[in-house]
Amino acid sequence: MIELATMRRSGGLPLRRLPMALAIGLIGVSLAACSSAGTQRVMVGAVPDDYRVNHPITISETLATMDVPVGRETPYLARGMDENILAFAASFLNARSPEIAIVLPSGAANTHNASSIALQIESIFLGAGIPSSAISFRAYPAHPGEAQAPIRLAYVRISAETAPCGPWPDDLSDDNDNRNYANFGCATQQNLAAMVSNPLDLLYPRVMTPPSAARRTGVLGAYESGADTGTAYDDFPFALGEL
Repeated sequence: MIELATMRRSGGLPLRRLPMALAIGLIGVSLAACSSAGTQRVMVGAVPDDYRVNHPITISETLATMDVPVGRETPYLARGMDENILAFAASFLNARSPEIAIVLPSGAANTHNASSIALQIESIFLGAGIPSSAISFRAYPAHPGEAQAPIRLAYVRISAETAPCGPWPDDLSDDNDNRNYANFGCATQQNLAAMVSNPLDLLYPRVMTPPSAARRTGVLGAYESGADTGTAYDDFPFALGEL
C-alpha cells in the first residue's frame, strides 16, 4: 500500500512533503434489505430467496489508479503514453471526483526524471479539461536503489460491485423446494454493477429534463386538427414496412 502525502510546488517543481494522507473511505450501501438472522425468507412471486438479497449490489468509494513507468535515464513520457493518460483523465472527469493526485516516488534513483514527467502529466490533465485546483502532487517513499519507481495517478470514485459468484452447494438435479439456488441471479447482478455508468443511479433518480415546448405545441396542434401526432420517418432510406 502506498502512503500518499501532499506536496507543495514552487516554480513548477515539488519541494516539500506535508504529512497528509489521501483519504480513501469505504462506504458500504446495500441496495436490498437483508432478512434478520437468516430465518425470514424474502419472496419473489411464489419463489423464496430473492437474488437481490443473496447477491446485493453495494455502492462504495474505491481508489482508481494508473502507474506511469519512469526510467532512470528517461525524462520524458514513453511514446503513446499520453493517450493512456488522456483516457484516465476522461474517466476522472466522468466520475466527477473532486481531486486527482500525481504521486511521485521520493528518494529513488529516478526521482529527478519523475518530477519532469509529472509536469508533463499535469500539462496533459490541463489540456483534457481538468482544472488546476483539482490536481495535487503527492509522494510515496521509494528505495534509494530503485531505478524504475513509477508515478502513480489516483483518484477516488464511486463504484458498484457485488461479491464473487460461487460456490455451487446445491444439487439442482435433486431439488423439490421451488427455491432459487444459491448462485441464482449472481451473474445478472455482476453484469448490472459493471455496466451502470453512474452507480448512484442505483440509489437515487436523476432530475428529469424539461419537456420540449416546441414538440409539445406541435403534437397538440396536430391533435386538435385531427392530424397524425406521430413522428414522420420520411427521411429514412427505407420504409419501416421493409424491415
